[in-house]
Amino acid sequence: EAFSDVFADIAGGSDRSVARASIRTCDEGYMNDRLRGVHISDKKFADALRDFAMHTEGDRWPDDYPDEEARGRPKDGAFLLSTSGYRVNCSVKLLGLQPAGRWNNVGTKHEVALACAWAVRDSFVFVKSSCGTLHLIVRGREVMNV
Repeated sequence: EAFSDVFADIAGGSDRSVARASIRTCDEGYMNDRLRGVHISDKKFADALRDFAMHTEGDRWPDDYPDEEARGRPKDGAFLLSTSGYRVNCSVKLLGLQPAGRWNNVGTKHEVALACAWAVRDSFVFVKSSCGTLHLIVRGREVMNV
């Protein structure tokens, strides 16, 4: 898998002697557990992603959310999906990626998305702005397409 070539944590243990990017959960694994074994074509996946992306006070799951496990946890981070349509990791920080270029007038989330698209071969990276704008980033041979 292309993710394990880039992120040490996905490779099944990290070799700290080799500088690699890593991932860290934002929500103590809540979204990973919720979407374990759920295909992207399943309505459960769409419902979970919609709820995750819906803006809430403090960008956290509301204290009255029906799933008690979610309550108060951050709604933040990246979703890494396999080519087979299942989650690899959800609600994770992507750490240690090398900058892939410059994207003016955007924030950290967009810069990380650009770096991820460059580092993970054959990936499609979507990044949503706070204002609702959705960007797709695809790496060409030696250029990034946004």
